Amino acid sequence: MNAEQIRATYEQQLDRIQNNRAYSDHARQVLAAKAWSQASQQLEQVRQSELAELAGRRDRLNRKMFGSTGTADPNTMLARRDAADRAAAIDNPRIAASMLERAARDGDHTLAQAVAAHANSYGWIEVVDQYAAGNPEFAEAAKEWNDLPGTGDQFWETKHGMNFLLTKPGALDRLSDSQAHALAAEDMEAA
Repeated sequence: MNAEQIRATYEQQLDRIQNNRAYSDHARQVLAAKAWSQASQQLEQVRQSELAELAGRRDRLNRKMFGSTGTADPNTMLARRDAADRAAAIDNPRIAASMLERAARDGDHTLAQAVAAHANSYGWIEVVDQYAAGNPEFAEAAKEWNDLPGTGDQFWETKHGMNFLLTKPGALDRLSDSQAHALAAEDMEAA
């Protein structure tokens, strides 16, 4: 279920609880707490699932841009490690741009990719743009990466989290969340 369906089901449950005169006031409060607690947990699962999907997409794009997307033979792995070590020694964007140009001219895609990854980690945008200019697949993945919402961005995470908050029903409005969850755990026989 998505968030809207969870909210709709929750509202229907609350209507049924409030309109059933067979329940005592306390039983209505317990049932409302159970409905709220269950719907809140379901919304949190959907939120976590969305975050995991986003993180997975970002990881796949990162591997597409800067890493290996398939299995590599031992020689390729050694070449990638060597290229990464050479790129890691660069401490200046001009040197990175020069090494990237040399790697591209020599057809050394592994070194070019390692230099671009290193430049990206240091925020040397000119070098990354230089790499993107010669690699349309990279540029496409980078555009998608940049269009994705950023995990780790407090503003985005707060805004995203707000989409999954669930208002407690009136019968629970004076209770804290922990009190409402405790009430939801009550046995209906006691209510």
